[in-house]
Amino acid sequence: MIKNKKMILPIILTSLVTLTACSIKEEQKTNTTTNSANTTTQKTETTTAFDFTAKDIDGNDVKLSDFKGKKIYINVWASWCGPCIKEIPELEKVYQEFKTKEDFVFLSITSPSDTSFKNLNASDESKKTILAKAEELGVTYPVLFDYEDKFLKNYSIRAFPTHIFINSDGTILANVPGMFNETTLKSYLEQLK
Repeated sequence: MIKNKKMILPIILTSLVTLTACSIKEEQKTNTTTNSANTTTQKTETTTAFDFTAKDIDGNDVKLSDFKGKKIYINVWASWCGPCIKEIPELEKVYQEFKTKEDFVFLSITSPSDTSFKNLNASDESKKTILAKAEELGVTYPVLFDYEDKFLKNYSIRAFPTHIFINSDGTILANVPGMFNETTLKSYLEQLK
């Protein structure tokens, strides 16, 4: 009986970690430990955020530097990712609360498969499919599209969802994989400087 209990615990823990974030590729591994509250962060040193250029829904360039001096939150997600879909209503609640704050920017980014985005390692469906899923889920915050794989590569995205928090001085506060709830997201937003 005790032997069976010892075997069940590792199986449960492995299942929980697997269900918390959707992996981009099965062969990629993360060295991050997450828990249901997502209280662990990967960042222990100050790193300047990469000044990415993504595309908005109209095909216009959006750069990180466009938001210089603001506190920035970026949700990296995929339209096929169960945890991403599950957390979006929670993120939307927080966005509604923070959208009028002039010093905050709330963004999301995906990696569409359309050839016009030149993503050789696209991790999502087409732009049309992504926007349909966003509309179905009631997303009102900006949805951006990675271009030439630069965002996913430069921010070392290995799992969906991933949450990136950038301080107003352009340094990364945290890069956290795994599903968030409203409380966890607010906690990180309140830590931004």
